Amino acid sequence: MTKKLVLAAVFLGALILVLVWMQGGFRSKVPGGRTEIEARKPGHVKTIKVEPAATAGEVTVSGTVVSKETARVASRAQGYVIEIKADSGDRVKKGDVLVRIDNSEVVNRLAQAEAALESARADLIKAEADWKRFKGLYEKDSVAKKDLDDATARHDMARAAEARAQSAVEEARTMVAYGTVTAPFDGIVATRDVNVGDLVTPGKLLFTVYMPGAAELVASVGEQYAPHLKVGTPVSIRIPSIKLEQESQISEVVPQRDERTRTITVKAALKETPELGPGLYGTLSFKTVPSEAILVPDAAVKLVGQLETVLILEQGTLKRRHVKTGRRMNGKVEVLSGLNPGDEVVIE
Repeated sequence: MTKKLVLAAVFLGALILVLVWMQGGFRSKVPGGRTEIEARKPGHVKTIKVEPAATAGEVTVSGTVVSKETARVASRAQGYVIEIKADSGDRVKKGDVLVRIDNSEVVNRLAQAEAALESARADLIKAEADWKRFKGLYEKDSVAKKDLDDATARHDMARAAEARAQSAVEEARTMVAYGTVTAPFDGIVATRDVNVGDLVTPGKLLFTVYMPGAAELVASVGEQYAPHLKVGTPVSIRIPSIKLEQESQISEVVPQRDERTRTITVKAALKETPELGPGLYGTLSFKTVPSEAILVPDAAVKLVGQLETVLILEQGTLKRRHVKTGRRMNGKVEVLSGLNPGDEVVIE
């Protein structure tokens, strides 16, 4: 038992010594004070003296190209698609046939309605002739008032039947016309959502057609920029995929904020350009209110790990100073902290 206690004491003492060594207990202490930032003698360097400069910060946000005039062409008939006359990317004129739907049942219904109309018209002609004849006889006191009233009733019923038959014909003709789907305006077919042989029903989306001259970029902008945005504010638009750059202005600001993203929606018109179509990615840039800021060339700021630094010339000695940067504009970067007006920053 005594041997075990001795071994335990030795082990505990060794553990204490290791902990003391790890805490630097056996090394000489560094006296308190401030560590100097790296400084060295300058060689041949080029510097600029920083001074506050008036800036108009530029904000760039992402957006999507949409068309203000877009029609989602849907079927108003039921039947199988028997012919497609347009495809995605095709230019169409108002009234051009896009698709034909087999509606033979409706055609048969139209034929029956037209036959019923002819019969109703024949009945009306006979009833009208009878009414005129009985009216003349009644005026000569040759028939009783009841005979004239009966003829009048038959005439009114025949006229109502003819009107119903005419309405049925017009309805059937309209349903037959629904079998031919046409373009609602001059435009470009964006999507085709139907194939030959598909069974379509009323409301089924067939095509999407847009008007190319009515394109605009729609973008979401942080609500903090709302004071800088109004109808007429100049903006710059870029569509990278087709290498398009245009100057425009805001045409609409949607006042409703998005509660989840805390953004507002702005729209800017685009000039008609080949290859420009709905769905393309774009950017929208605008200027904010001018303010004073310290600006240095991008190349003057070096990144060391997670720290941003610049080299300054102070009393003939080069020193490295930590800075915090903000906006980047036209090859320069805004320094939020770490530099003071009059500091000489090394740029080469």
